[in-house]
Amino acid sequence: MAQIPLNQRELPRRIESIYKQIIQASDHAEDHHEFQDDARICRDNLISYLGFREQNLLGIRQELKEKGLADLFQSPTHLLYTLEKILSYLNISLPSQKNLMVSTPYDSRKILKKRTDELFGNRMQPNQPAIMVTVDSKVLNNPNQIEQLILNGMNIARINCAHDDPEIWKQIIDAIRDVEKKLRIEGKYQKTECKIYMDLAGPKVRVGKLPDAPIYVSKGDRLRLYLNSDTEGHSVVEGTPAGVPVTLEKAFRNVRVNDSIFIDDGKIHGIVSQVTKEFVEVEIHSPAPKPVRVKEGKGLNLPDSLLSLNLPALTEKDLADIPFITKHADILGISFVHSPLDLRKLRQELEILKRTDIGVVAKIETKDAIHNLARILLEGLHFNRFGIMLARGDLTVEVGPENLSFVQDEILTICSAAYTPVIWATGVLEKLTKKGIPARAEITDAAYGSRANCIMLNKGPFVVDALKMLVKLLRTVEVIPARQKPLIDLTAQFGVFKK
Repeated sequence: MAQIPLNQRELPRRIESIYKQIIQASDHAEDHHEFQDDARICRDNLISYLGFREQNLLGIRQELKEKGLADLFQSPTHLLYTLEKILSYLNISLPSQKNLMVSTPYDSRKILKKRTDELFGNRMQPNQPAIMVTVDSKVLNNPNQIEQLILNGMNIARINCAHDDPEIWKQIIDAIRDVEKKLRIEGKYQKTECKIYMDLAGPKVRVGKLPDAPIYVSKGDRLRLYLNSDTEGHSVVEGTPAGVPVTLEKAFRNVRVNDSIFIDDGKIHGIVSQVTKEFVEVEIHSPAPKPVRVKEGKGLNLPDSLLSLNLPALTEKDLADIPFITKHADILGISFVHSPLDLRKLRQELEILKRTDIGVVAKIETKDAIHNLARILLEGLHFNRFGIMLARGDLTVEVGPENLSFVQDEILTICSAAYTPVIWATGVLEKLTKKGIPARAEITDAAYGSRANCIMLNKGPFVVDALKMLVKLLRTVEVIPARQKPLIDLTAQFGVFKK
């Protein structure tokens, strides 16, 4: 149905009403955080943008476009400024307000650049994203790879604390520093140090220890997930489906029949058909028709099962690893953040260790994190350096692949309103990294990631080739403005405004 154009008088009234309602909404924001300077501007702009999206905006966008006025949906970083300019053009006197600081386009670019530089350090080109590369113990036997990564544009080295141990992590860090020192002596590397990013393992649910004999499943099969991690995995035996043990039994406390369960980043999908004290039985819906092997250590996602009620983001292992990370790393990544409470707990730990200056990145990879994103961003402003990682692997499973494009756009937009730098992670140039040949679709995906402030490459035998390709893409691609779409239930922000 075609929209009825707004008349000449109604448009100014609508714009003025939107402006006033944003100011009023800021009074009802649930989280009245007290901030100073840049952090206050970040808070105020985020609250303004969210207040704007709460309004009835039917017809406004097209009318503004037809009159040659700025698109409010394309102005998340300076929304109030844009509204005030439109009101001035329409000869509407600005209502008096002192609640919210107003940032200009210049202010917003300056603040975001400052916050990005403080978190990620120097980049090859000031206006291009930083590049993060995952490294593991394999680089200890291949110092040439470290050298090639540093020389070809790696700004940040990522260590995943779900693997190896502090002794290995220290060896990796020392190897990176040794290569940097060597390159400086040779006159090949005069930049500041490559930053070290360390991801806490978090409460990841994984497939437990499996026998040497492979276990395969395909559509129509049943698979038992044994809640006791010491239970032996097995293939199909007479009268009993295949079974595998899982870690973190408490993750399954809210699992119900008909809940979805995904294994190995969605390669295996099943629906819960039976729940007992000993196991959860799943009817496999995909893959079909070719069977897929269930692999030890692969992650499980339970998007319907309210994991946040039983799994806080910080595990005992994480708490034990934090002192090492604060001593040796520049940036700490907290996995499976569900709400601001997870960040408050981390901040308490950092205060005890007197390392509140360390950079902190919250990984957004669950439905809860999406709905609490605005409150997570507000809590993140309490850190000296703070960013968001868009962990698209788990997000794809959580929201469905058909919704990922929209959701990741919304996350980028909301983060830009808070002037919070974003890491574009998971699957970037994955085929090139692992196989040596890029897929056409992943070239587009990597270029699309240039809208973020940092792009992450995962490890693989051809990671140096992938890094070179990414650098070329970033040098040639024009930054694509984030597409703005109306908020829907997938990304509605919970708990910001009092109803």
